[in-house]
Amino acid sequence: MRKPWILLLLLALTFSSTVGCSRASETLSQLKQDLKQDVAWNTADAETGEQQVNQLEVPDPNDITIEETYEPVQTIGEPVQEITVSLYFADADRKKLVKTEKQIPKVEGMARATMETLLEGPDADSGLVAAVPSGTQLLDINVKPEEKICIVDLSQELRNQLASDGNSEQLAVYSIANTLCQFATIDQVEFRIEGQTVTTLAGQSDLSQAVTANAALVQ
Repeated sequence: MRKPWILLLLLALTFSSTVGCSRASETLSQLKQDLKQDVAWNTADAETGEQQVNQLEVPDPNDITIEETYEPVQTIGEPVQEITVSLYFADADRKKLVKTEKQIPKVEGMARATMETLLEGPDADSGLVAAVPSGTQLLDINVKPEEKICIVDLSQELRNQLASDGNSEQLAVYSIANTLCQFATIDQVEFRIEGQTVTTLAGQSDLSQAVTANAALVQ
């Protein structure tokens, strides 16, 4: 009587074991398939990302152009104002002074600008000559409007290269004095050489005192 029950039990256990192993095998197989699918998806995503990165092109800096959208603004400067000044040069025979007029830019220090123009000499086609020795430089000029005195400081050339004969000294002195005394703020001119007060240049003119314009020397 025991053998049938034993057989039935063995059959039941065998069936149960067979069913359990089958389900476990099926489960393991499903997991393997899922894992393969995930790996495939991840690989595809990675390849797609690499393609996107590779497809991203970095532009060459030399190919970059910037369009200028501004328009240049033209500025018109104020016209330079000019003023007519009188300059005194010697005639061809060096006997008299001749008054000439010239247009020069109007600036704050007109006395200095006029003196510098005088030292440049006359125009080449004027037929006149410079009464002040060539190379003479203006070192300083100081106008005292209250006293109407102009102190003019010149380089050594005014004295060293001045001819001692004739009236060359007078022409040089009054070429400067007449030119500076045209301004309303100047009535007298005091001479200095290299910053030092002088009493004469070549011994013919008294410069110990400030001098005034001399119309008698103008032709």
